[in-house]
This record gives sequence, structure tokens and C-alpha cells, in this order.
Amino acid sequence: MTARRRRARSAERAMSLEQLDTWLDTLDPRPKVGGTSMLDGYLTAIVIGPCSIPPDEWFVDLLGEHGYIGTATGNTLAAIKAIAGRFNAVSEGLSTAPKQHAPIFEKTDDGTVLPHPWCMGFLAAMRLRFEAWQPLRDLNRIEHGLLLPILLYCVDPLGQPMLGPPRQGAETEAFLRSTHHDIPLVVHEIREFWMPQRVREVNRQS
Repeated sequence: MTARRRRARSAERAMSLEQLDTWLDTLDPRPKVGGTSMLDGYLTAIVIGPCSIPPDEWFVDLLGEHGYIGTATGNTLAAIKAIAGRFNAVSEGLSTAPKQHAPIFEKTDDGTVLPHPWCMGFLAAMRLRFEAWQPLRDLNRIEHGLLLPILLYCVDPLGQPMLGPPRQGAETEAFLRSTHHDIPLVVHEIREFWMPQRVREVNRQS
């Protein structure tokens, strides 16, 4: 096999998540997500949200000029295939084994989990259809609690906590270190909350 054919075949394959993380970090202009953890949060919100969003819309929202899936080639195509692969894995996993869903959280060298990037990616995808998320954003509804473990780690455009400044103290610090364990649980519950609406959407389109 010639070197040209090997490069062509390599470009046809999806990147690994590690390669994708590096690729995202080198893009100019910068994409909406910085790394695979934030990407995973973004894709999860697209999968479980209140309505379906066409891939050609959310890919461009996610990657800007690099997200035009119809004209992608080379490394960009390999990256898009990797993103589509993770999207499908999240969707299939939540359909067949929701209790085993495992978000891709960043970790420090000593193993400390950093949920913030994943949660900010989730919020970024919510903003594509922010009004459609209103039933869960409504503070007067008990279902709003489903978003709290995610929004707890999010900040607004000014860098301020979405839920307001946390109380100071060891108890709050311990709470923040452990709340990310609830995120896989609420991901499943959010999906179930929107499922009747998504089914009606499919039925209207068929």
C-alpha cells in the first residue's frame, strides 16, 4: 500500500477521543467546547433534550467553520466521525443501559473529579433551544431539581456561579466534591422527563 493510500485510509477513520481532545485544542477560531469532557456534556444535552436538533445545526454551533459536515475532509472529517461516534454511544447507552451511563469528567493527577467542563458543555447545548428547556428551568416546578447537580457547576458569561455564590465552609466544600455523583442519575431522569415530548415529535414527523 502506498503512503498516499495509507494517509487516505487513516483520514477515513474516526479519531480516538485522545486525538480529538488534541484536535479541539488546536482549532482556530476556538470551538464552543474545550476538550472532550466539555464535548461530552454538550452531546449529552443534545441527546436527552426536549427536541431533536439537526446535526448540521449543532455541528456548526459546536465547531464553527469546522462543523460543516457535508464538506469535511482529512482530520476534520476524522474528528466529525469521532464526535458522531460519541453521540451515538451516549444515545445507545442511555437507551439500553441508562444506569451504566458514565459522563467523561476531567480529573486531576491525583484523581480529583472536575465536573465543571462537562456541565458547561451541557449548558452550551441547552442554549441552542433554551426556551424549550423552560419547564426544567422553572424554579417553581419540582422538576427543576433535575438540573441542579449540573447547574451547580456552571457559571454565567461573567464567570459568576449560575446558582449564586455557595456558602463558605467545609460542609459546602464536601458537598461540591460529591454532587457530581448525581449527574449520571439526573441525565437519565431528564431523558425520561422529555421522552413523551420526543415521541410525539417523532410521530408528527412520520
